Order: sequence, then C-alpha cells, then structure tokens
Amino acid sequence: MKNQNFLHLIIVLSVVLVLTFTVIGAGTAQVISKNILSIALTTDPDDTDPRSGYDSFAQSVLYHMYEALTYYNRPGSAEEIGPWLATSWEFNKDKTQWTFHLRKGVKFHDGTDFNAAAVKYTIENTVAEKMAPAWIYSPINSIEVVDAHTIKFTCKAPAQLDLILSSGFGAWMISPSATNTVKWFNEGNSSGTGPYKFASRVPGTRIIMEHHKDYWDGWEEGQFTSIIFDIIPDATVREQMLRSGETDVAYELNHDSIDSLKKAPGVAVHIEPVFQTYFLEVNFKKPPLDNLKVRQALAYSFPYNAVLAGVFGGLGTRASGLIPQNMWGANPDLTVEQDLEKAKKLLASAGYPNGGFTLELWASEGNTLYKNVGELWQPELAKLGIKLDIRVLSFNAITAKAENDPEHAFDFMGQDWYPTYVTPTDFFYSVFHTGEFFNFGHYSNPSFDDLVLKADDLTASDRAGSIKIFKQAGKMLADDVGAIFMFDAPQIYTIRNDLKGFEFSPGYTAVFPYYKLKR
Repeated sequence: MKNQNFLHLIIVLSVVLVLTFTVIGAGTAQVISKNILSIALTTDPDDTDPRSGYDSFAQSVLYHMYEALTYYNRPGSAEEIGPWLATSWEFNKDKTQWTFHLRKGVKFHDGTDFNAAAVKYTIENTVAEKMAPAWIYSPINSIEVVDAHTIKFTCKAPAQLDLILSSGFGAWMISPSATNTVKWFNEGNSSGTGPYKFASRVPGTRIIMEHHKDYWDGWEEGQFTSIIFDIIPDATVREQMLRSGETDVAYELNHDSIDSLKKAPGVAVHIEPVFQTYFLEVNFKKPPLDNLKVRQALAYSFPYNAVLAGVFGGLGTRASGLIPQNMWGANPDLTVEQDLEKAKKLLASAGYPNGGFTLELWASEGNTLYKNVGELWQPELAKLGIKLDIRVLSFNAITAKAENDPEHAFDFMGQDWYPTYVTPTDFFYSVFHTGEFFNFGHYSNPSFDDLVLKADDLTASDRAGSIKIFKQAGKMLADDVGAIFMFDAPQIYTIRNDLKGFEFSPGYTAVFPYYKLKR
C-alpha cells in the first residue's frame, strides 16, 4: 500500500444472479452466466487514474482493469518475470537496449487496438504529466516503434527493464484514443486492456465494474463478470457483512479476527509471503525528534516482540531495517531489541532525564493495527516519563498535514510499504529520499540519497555490488533512526473454499486476480 497499513484480509463468498448473455472470448461466441462479486473496501480510492494512482486502495481497483507489459511471477515459477501484454523480449549484452514483442489481438476498453504506438504513448504521457510513479521510467532514453507489435527501448545506462515494466503502479497501458485526464478517470471511466472496466462510480459509496467482452484471454463459464465495490470504513461492519454473506470480499478486517476466520465454515485462509514491512515513520520537523539521541531512545523503548505477537498474531517476522528480510538487498544485522536502560541513558544525555514530553502517534482510520501498536507502546513510554497520545484520522488528513504543516503534524505515523516494482530502490527512494512524495517524515540525508542512487545504477549490471551498497544505505537509515522498524508481514488472503483458481504474486501485494476465479 502504498501508503496505508494494509493487513489485507480478503474473504470471498458468492452471489450469483441467474442471467445469461453473449460474450466474445477466444474468438468464439459464448453464453455464460452472470456472476456478481461483492467487495467491501475500507476507503474509496483517492485516485483511479492508472498513470498516477499510487496506493493500495488504487491498486485494489486498477489491477483488474489495466495490464502491464510484463508480470512479476508467482513464487516457484521458472522465471522471475513473465509475459503479459508483451509475449517475449530480448536485450543486448549490457542491458542498455531492450526489444519487446507485443501480444496481438488485444483491444482496449474503448475498442482501440493495443500496439507499440499505444505503449509509446502511455509511457511518454505518464512522464510528461509528471505522475508520481513516472520515476520508474527514468532509465529510458528513447522509445522506438519498430512495427505495430514491436517496440525498442534505449536506456541511459544498464537497466533491468523487464522488471521495471512489471510495476504494479504507473506501468498500466492506456488507450491513446481515450480522454485520459485525471478528472475523466476519477469520474468512473477506464481505458485499459484488463478483464474488467468501469461501469459506474459514486464517490465515497460504490464502484461497479463489468467484464470487458473483448478481453484477449477470453471468458469461460463460472468466471465473475461483474464486481461491486462498496466503501465501508468500519472494520467491524465489514466483518459483520462478510459473516452474514452481505458481502463477498472484505478488505482489512481487524487482525484479531484471523483465528476465528480460519475456523469459519466454508472459508479458506491463504497466508502468503510478500515483500511488505511495517514501521512508524518519524517526523524530523518536530522537536524533540530532531535530536538523534531522543530517536535512539525511543527506538530502544519500543516493545518489538510484544507488538509482533499481540498485533499480528506472531505471523510476521521481526524487521531488520526497512527492506523485508525475504527480499534481495535486505540487511540482517539491523534488528533492534527493547532496552529501557539504554533508553533512559540516551534521554538523559539528550537533556530529558525524566522524559517530560508528549508524543502523538497518528493512525489511519478503518483498521486498528496502528492504534493497537500505540496502546502496547504507551506503558513502556510511561516508564520513561513520556506520554503517547493516539489519534485516528483519515489517511488523506494525515498526509495533507504532514505535507503542508509538518511542524504541527504527527510525531509518529503508522506506515507500511511494499514495492512499486520489486527493488530496494523503491523502499529507500520513495519513502526516505529527500523531498520525495511519500517522505512524510521529511527525512533528509544527502549521503543516504547518493548511496541509494549508486546502488540502483548497479542493479542491472552488478546485482551483488548493488546489494552491498543497499545494505550500507539500510544501515545509514537505521543509524539515523529514520523510522521504528517493527515487522515484516505476510499477506493474508481468505476466500470461500468453493472458489477455484486463487493465485497471488508478491509483486502486487494489495490484490489477487478475480478474473482467475471460478466456482
């Protein structure tokens, strides 16, 4: 998520309306039954523009309407990256030139043909409009349309372009013939190639998608042909709707529901490894957190093991810095243990021998995870003479205050992160690089910034060398206490056990493909 604590508990039941209609799939007319999948979302996606939508709520909708050139494969696959809208590709020795061969017979939602010109248009438009995820295209120097179904990229330096183009944000292909403005997309319009498209949208209330009849992979009996997303901010209400059968998919249920859901009749729980980490972002603009010794003391005061056991049911693992431990570039030597004596000494040396100050932890509404974290931390801080207040606000309210008035914003903000595409650069750069959009804590260290960019430059040509530098960057961030790094967590998907075809990919943490599901 990108920017939201996102314990994704997804529960799929079934609602079936007996109605038939004709669709075209795999070149043959088929008559299939209409199946409606009902979903309870925590928050209305703030931005459903596929060029700029950049959080877990946006991904939960966009993933079903848009497709990228390449796909980050499921664990156990023969290759890390597989085909999607591109069927094959090749590159030169130093990975500065890449040629992709595109899938034929693909139609956008508006009926326009998908081709190389559309790929060039999508990327150039996303960059020209300065959309937030456009940074993924920074390695590209030029794009050449070789023919209708062949496109060639020339990069400024060696780049792992097949990995980059599998991104879950900013890499979605759009029709050059569509209106393609932020306003148009957010009014409930789509211009992708995916299996579903917008039918209607009532902001803050409901989104309805219908199947894309000309979808290139066709349709078979039993697949879901309509999806209804209802916006239900209260987690307890979402769970009640789920248990009663009023909704089919429930996002972000409270963590303490996991065990009971495992035992619920007809429900299958999938706990899957993903590249996701949870942390408390520090506001460097607010005293006394601008003092390194204070930040170090607070890191030592944190009850890491109690939080992992109590908040996430022990399902995750202790974090060691920012990069998840199951991902390349992680540094296993950065784990911090609670030590109140060290915390007291550091506070004394910082001029706060008795604490004597109040901190605020801001948690996003709709999920209790970070509120529960704060409640476990409060008594530990009280031992140091520090009061912790917990405020529950909308994510948009938290981030707006952090951006526009940081001196009066949070002291700590509940955050989690999974990658735009699978690279340590995304974690380090997006959240902690000076001036970046998701750097809500305003951390700034030019030496850190330089290390991250240096490591990124080596990713395609010298993976081992880049890992070494990424580890150095991770240590620098941890030494600065850029955040309190709590735990890495799996993704929890819970579906009705009569559904077949469940798949997931750690490259797209917030979602799984509804198109694959059948009864």
